[in-house]
Amino acid sequence: MHPRFHSIVARCRVPAALGAMMLGLATPALAQSQPDLQAISQELAGLREAQQAIAKDVEAIRALLQQAMGPHPAPAAAGAAMPAAGVQPLRIAGRPTKGNPRARLTMVEYADYECPYCGQYVAQVYPQIDRDYIRTGKVQYVFKNLPIEQLHRQTFKAHVAAACAGDQQRYWEMHDRLFTDQRNFGLDRFVELASMLKLDPVAFRACVESSKHEALIREDIDEARSGGVQGTPVFVLAFTDPNGQAITPARVIVGAQPFEAFKEAIDALLTQANANANTQSR
Repeated sequence: MHPRFHSIVARCRVPAALGAMMLGLATPALAQSQPDLQAISQELAGLREAQQAIAKDVEAIRALLQQAMGPHPAPAAAGAAMPAAGVQPLRIAGRPTKGNPRARLTMVEYADYECPYCGQYVAQVYPQIDRDYIRTGKVQYVFKNLPIEQLHRQTFKAHVAAACAGDQQRYWEMHDRLFTDQRNFGLDRFVELASMLKLDPVAFRACVESSKHEALIREDIDEARSGGVQGTPVFVLAFTDPNGQAITPARVIVGAQPFEAFKEAIDALLTQANANANTQSR
Protein backbone atom coordinates (compact mmCIF):
# COMPACT_ATOMS: atom_id res chain seq x y z
CA MET A 1 0.00 0.00 0.00
CA HIS A 2 1.25 3.46 -0.84
CA PRO A 3 2.43 5.24 2.37
CA ARG A 4 -0.08 8.04 1.94
CA PHE A 5 -2.94 5.57 2.14
CA HIS A 6 -2.00 4.96 5.78
CA SER A 7 -2.46 8.66 6.47
CA ILE A 8 -5.92 8.61 4.96
CA VAL A 9 -6.94 5.50 6.90
CA ALA A 10 -5.89 7.14 10.16
CA ARG A 11 -7.66 10.38 9.38
CA CYS A 12 -10.85 8.70 8.32
CA ARG A 13 -11.59 8.08 11.98
CA VAL A 14 -12.17 11.81 12.36
CA PRO A 15 -15.86 11.82 11.28
CA ALA A 16 -16.66 9.37 14.11
CA ALA A 17 -15.24 11.84 16.59
CA LEU A 18 -17.26 14.57 14.94
CA GLY A 19 -20.43 12.49 15.40
CA ALA A 20 -19.71 11.99 19.09
CA MET A 21 -19.12 15.68 19.50
CA MET A 22 -22.39 16.55 17.80
CA LEU A 23 -24.17 14.30 20.28
CA GLY A 24 -22.58 16.36 23.01
CA LEU A 25 -23.91 19.54 21.45
CA ALA A 26 -27.42 18.11 21.66
CA THR A 27 -27.43 18.54 25.43
CA PRO A 28 -29.17 21.63 26.89
CA ALA A 29 -27.27 24.84 26.29
CA LEU A 30 -27.32 25.70 30.01
CA ALA A 31 -25.28 22.57 30.71
CA GLN A 32 -22.40 23.87 28.60
CA SER A 33 -19.97 26.28 30.18
CA GLN A 34 -18.22 28.97 28.15
CA PRO A 35 -14.83 27.16 28.32
CA ASP A 36 -16.55 23.99 27.08
CA LEU A 37 -17.99 25.83 24.10
CA GLN A 38 -14.64 27.37 23.27
CA ALA A 39 -12.97 23.96 23.42
CA ILE A 40 -15.65 22.49 21.15
CA SER A 41 -15.20 25.35 18.69
CA GLN A 42 -11.46 24.73 18.59
CA GLU A 43 -11.96 21.00 18.07
CA LEU A 44 -14.41 21.65 15.24
CA ALA A 45 -11.88 23.92 13.57
CA GLY A 46 -9.30 21.15 13.92
CA LEU A 47 -11.70 18.65 12.38
CA ARG A 48 -12.31 20.94 9.43
CA GLU A 49 -8.56 21.20 8.85
CA ALA A 50 -8.24 17.42 9.07
CA GLN A 51 -11.00 16.92 6.51
CA GLN A 52 -9.34 19.39 4.17
CA ALA A 53 -6.10 17.43 4.55
CA ILE A 54 -7.96 14.23 3.68
CA ALA A 55 -9.28 15.84 0.50
CA LYS A 56 -5.75 16.91 -0.47
CA ASP A 57 -4.44 13.39 0.19
CA VAL A 58 -7.16 11.86 -1.96
CA GLU A 59 -6.36 14.21 -4.84
CA ALA A 60 -2.64 13.52 -4.52
CA ILE A 61 -3.17 9.77 -4.57
CA ARG A 62 -5.57 10.03 -7.50
CA ALA A 63 -2.93 11.97 -9.45
CA LEU A 64 -0.28 9.39 -8.50
CA LEU A 65 -2.45 6.51 -9.68
CA GLN A 66 -3.35 8.21 -12.95
CA GLN A 67 0.30 8.94 -13.66
CA ALA A 68 1.48 5.46 -12.77
CA MET A 69 -1.34 3.40 -14.20
CA GLY A 70 -2.24 5.24 -17.36
CA PRO A 71 -4.89 3.26 -19.28
CA HIS A 72 -5.82 0.95 -16.41
CA PRO A 73 -9.60 1.30 -16.71
CA ALA A 74 -12.40 -0.47 -14.98
CA PRO A 75 -13.40 -3.38 -17.21
CA ALA A 76 -16.74 -1.85 -18.18
CA ALA A 77 -15.33 1.60 -18.85
CA ALA A 78 -13.16 1.33 -21.93
CA GLY A 79 -11.15 -0.83 -24.20
CA ALA A 80 -13.35 -2.11 -26.99
CA ALA A 81 -11.26 -3.09 -29.97
CA MET A 82 -10.07 -0.07 -31.89
CA PRO A 83 -7.79 0.62 -34.85
CA ALA A 84 -4.17 0.94 -33.80
CA ALA A 85 -3.27 3.67 -36.27
CA GLY A 86 0.13 5.19 -35.75
CA VAL A 87 1.34 2.55 -33.32
CA GLN A 88 4.96 1.59 -33.88
CA PRO A 89 6.04 -1.99 -34.74
CA LEU A 90 6.59 -4.23 -31.73
CA ARG A 91 9.51 -6.61 -31.34
CA ILE A 92 8.47 -10.14 -30.49
CA ALA A 93 11.74 -11.97 -31.07
CA GLY A 94 13.04 -13.49 -27.84
CA ARG A 95 9.74 -13.03 -26.00
CA PRO A 96 7.69 -15.87 -24.49
CA THR A 97 5.49 -17.25 -27.25
CA LYS A 98 2.70 -19.77 -27.24
CA GLY A 99 0.87 -21.39 -30.13
CA ASN A 100 1.54 -21.77 -33.84
CA PRO A 101 4.31 -19.43 -35.07
CA ARG A 102 2.75 -19.69 -38.54
CA ALA A 103 -0.68 -18.60 -37.33
CA ARG A 104 -2.07 -15.76 -39.41
CA LEU A 105 -2.68 -13.62 -36.33
CA THR A 106 -0.44 -12.68 -33.42
CA MET A 107 -1.77 -11.41 -30.10
CA VAL A 108 0.57 -9.54 -27.75
CA GLU A 109 -0.28 -9.04 -24.09
CA TYR A 110 1.30 -6.25 -22.03
CA ALA A 111 0.79 -7.19 -18.39
CA ASP A 112 1.97 -6.72 -14.82
CA TYR A 113 2.05 -9.79 -12.57
CA GLU A 114 0.58 -7.84 -9.64
CA CYS A 115 -2.07 -6.00 -11.66
CA PRO A 116 -5.53 -7.13 -10.43
CA TYR A 117 -7.13 -6.53 -13.84
CA CYS A 118 -4.44 -8.70 -15.43
CA GLY A 119 -5.23 -11.42 -12.91
CA GLN A 120 -8.92 -11.09 -13.73
CA TYR A 121 -8.20 -11.45 -17.44
CA VAL A 122 -6.04 -14.55 -16.91
CA ALA A 123 -8.68 -16.18 -14.72
CA GLN A 124 -11.77 -15.38 -16.78
CA VAL A 125 -10.83 -14.67 -20.41
CA TYR A 126 -7.42 -16.11 -21.24
CA PRO A 127 -8.54 -19.78 -20.89
CA GLN A 128 -11.19 -19.19 -23.58
CA ILE A 129 -8.69 -17.51 -25.90
CA ASP A 130 -6.26 -20.36 -25.29
CA ARG A 131 -8.95 -22.95 -26.05
CA ASP A 132 -10.51 -21.34 -29.13
CA TYR A 133 -7.57 -19.62 -30.79
CA ILE A 134 -4.14 -20.60 -29.46
CA ARG A 135 -4.55 -24.37 -29.24
CA THR A 136 -6.39 -24.46 -32.56
CA GLY A 137 -3.43 -22.82 -34.30
CA LYS A 138 -5.31 -19.66 -35.28
CA VAL A 139 -3.36 -17.25 -33.04
CA GLN A 140 0.22 -16.98 -31.89
CA TYR A 141 0.31 -15.54 -28.35
CA VAL A 142 3.17 -13.36 -27.06
CA PHE A 143 3.73 -11.99 -23.54
CA LYS A 144 5.47 -8.65 -23.00
CA ASN A 145 6.55 -7.26 -19.65
CA LEU A 146 5.08 -4.06 -18.26
CA PRO A 147 5.64 -4.08 -14.48
CA ILE A 148 4.31 -0.88 -12.90
CA GLU A 149 6.89 -0.50 -10.17
CA GLN A 150 5.39 2.71 -8.77
CA LEU A 151 2.42 0.67 -7.55
CA HIS A 152 3.78 -2.84 -7.09
CA ARG A 153 7.09 -3.13 -5.27
CA GLN A 154 7.76 -6.80 -6.05
CA THR A 155 6.36 -6.97 -9.55
CA PHE A 156 9.65 -6.48 -11.43
CA LYS A 157 11.18 -9.49 -9.70
CA ALA A 158 8.04 -11.49 -10.51
CA HIS A 159 8.73 -10.82 -14.19
CA VAL A 160 12.32 -11.90 -13.66
CA ALA A 161 11.11 -15.08 -11.93
CA ALA A 162 8.90 -15.95 -14.90
CA ALA A 163 11.79 -15.42 -17.30
CA CYS A 164 14.04 -17.60 -15.13
CA ALA A 165 11.41 -20.34 -15.20
CA GLY A 166 11.47 -19.94 -18.98
CA ASP A 167 15.18 -20.79 -18.92
CA GLN A 168 14.05 -24.22 -17.70
CA GLN A 169 11.17 -24.47 -20.23
CA ARG A 170 8.47 -23.61 -17.67
CA TYR A 171 7.64 -20.01 -18.53
CA TRP A 172 3.92 -20.42 -19.07
CA GLU A 173 3.50 -22.63 -16.02
CA MET A 174 5.13 -19.94 -13.86
CA HIS A 175 3.08 -17.27 -15.66
CA ASP A 176 -0.14 -19.05 -14.69
CA ARG A 177 0.87 -19.60 -11.07
CA LEU A 178 1.95 -16.00 -10.55
CA PHE A 179 -1.40 -14.76 -11.81
CA THR A 180 -3.36 -17.36 -9.86
CA ASP A 181 -2.05 -16.02 -6.52
CA GLN A 182 -0.79 -12.44 -6.75
CA ARG A 183 -0.08 -12.09 -3.01
CA ASN A 184 3.13 -12.31 -1.00
CA PHE A 185 5.52 -11.89 -3.92
CA GLY A 186 9.16 -12.19 -2.93
CA LEU A 187 12.17 -14.43 -3.46
CA ASP A 188 10.95 -17.11 -1.06
CA ARG A 189 7.58 -17.26 -2.81
CA PHE A 190 9.20 -17.48 -6.24
CA VAL A 191 11.46 -20.32 -5.08
CA GLU A 192 8.43 -22.08 -3.62
CA LEU A 193 6.63 -21.87 -6.96
CA ALA A 194 9.76 -23.09 -8.74
CA SER A 195 9.82 -26.10 -6.42
CA MET A 196 6.18 -26.86 -7.30
CA LEU A 197 7.18 -26.82 -10.96
CA LYS A 198 10.13 -29.10 -10.20
CA LEU A 199 12.72 -26.59 -11.42
CA ASP A 200 16.36 -26.73 -10.42
CA PRO A 201 16.11 -24.59 -7.26
CA VAL A 202 19.77 -23.55 -7.16
CA ALA A 203 19.86 -22.42 -10.79
CA PHE A 204 16.47 -20.72 -10.47
CA ARG A 205 17.40 -18.78 -7.34
CA ALA A 206 20.72 -17.68 -8.82
CA CYS A 207 18.90 -16.49 -11.93
CA VAL A 208 16.32 -14.47 -10.00
CA GLU A 209 19.05 -12.81 -7.93
CA SER A 210 21.03 -11.94 -11.05
CA SER A 211 20.45 -9.23 -13.65
CA LYS A 212 20.26 -11.73 -16.50
CA HIS A 213 16.77 -10.83 -17.73
CA GLU A 214 16.53 -7.23 -16.60
CA ALA A 215 17.60 -5.66 -19.91
CA LEU A 216 14.87 -7.40 -21.91
CA ILE A 217 12.21 -6.47 -19.36
CA ARG A 218 13.36 -2.83 -19.43
CA GLU A 219 13.28 -2.95 -23.22
CA ASP A 220 9.62 -4.01 -23.10
CA ILE A 221 8.83 -1.20 -20.68
CA ASP A 222 10.58 1.42 -22.84
CA GLU A 223 8.85 0.15 -25.97
CA ALA A 224 5.46 0.32 -24.28
CA ARG A 225 6.03 3.85 -23.02
CA SER A 226 7.26 5.11 -26.38
CA GLY A 227 4.22 3.53 -28.04
CA GLY A 228 1.79 5.21 -25.66
CA VAL A 229 1.06 2.15 -23.52
CA GLN A 230 1.12 3.31 -19.90
CA GLY A 231 -0.95 0.78 -18.00
CA THR A 232 -2.06 -2.83 -17.93
CA PRO A 233 -3.48 -4.93 -19.36
CA VAL A 234 -3.20 -3.88 -22.99
CA PHE A 235 -3.51 -6.27 -25.92
CA VAL A 236 -2.26 -5.78 -29.46
CA LEU A 237 -3.53 -7.80 -32.42
CA ALA A 238 -1.49 -7.98 -35.61
CA PHE A 239 -0.97 -10.05 -38.71
CA THR A 240 1.91 -12.44 -38.08
CA ASP A 241 5.31 -11.49 -39.45
CA PRO A 242 6.74 -14.44 -41.43
CA ASN A 243 10.20 -13.61 -40.09
CA GLY A 244 8.99 -13.67 -36.48
CA GLN A 245 10.92 -10.55 -35.52
CA ALA A 246 8.30 -7.83 -35.13
CA ILE A 247 4.65 -7.10 -35.78
CA THR A 248 2.76 -4.04 -36.96
CA PRO A 249 -0.32 -3.56 -34.75
CA ALA A 250 -3.71 -3.72 -36.41
CA ARG A 251 -6.02 -3.51 -33.39
CA VAL A 252 -5.66 -2.66 -29.71
CA ILE A 253 -7.81 -3.77 -26.78
CA VAL A 254 -7.38 -1.88 -23.51
CA GLY A 255 -8.37 -3.32 -20.15
CA ALA A 256 -9.79 -6.60 -18.87
CA GLN A 257 -12.59 -6.76 -21.40
CA PRO A 258 -15.05 -9.67 -21.65
CA PHE A 259 -14.24 -12.54 -24.00
CA GLU A 260 -16.76 -11.25 -26.54
CA ALA A 261 -14.68 -8.10 -27.13
CA PHE A 262 -11.62 -10.22 -27.92
CA LYS A 263 -13.61 -12.66 -30.04
CA GLU A 264 -15.07 -9.87 -32.17
CA ALA A 265 -11.67 -8.32 -32.82
CA ILE A 266 -9.87 -11.62 -33.44
CA ASP A 267 -12.54 -13.01 -35.75
CA ALA A 268 -12.63 -9.80 -37.78
CA LEU A 269 -8.88 -9.87 -38.34
CA LEU A 270 -8.84 -13.60 -39.08
CA THR A 271 -11.52 -13.02 -41.74
CA GLN A 272 -9.41 -10.24 -43.22
CA ALA A 273 -6.26 -12.38 -43.12
CA ASN A 274 -8.00 -15.28 -44.83
CA ALA A 275 -9.41 -12.96 -47.51
CA ASN A 276 -5.95 -11.51 -48.13
CA ALA A 277 -4.47 -14.99 -48.38
CA ASN A 278 -7.14 -16.07 -50.88
CA THR A 279 -6.53 -12.97 -52.99
CA GLN A 280 -2.79 -13.57 -53.08
CA SER A 281 -3.22 -17.22 -54.05
CA ARG A 282 -5.23 -16.35 -57.16
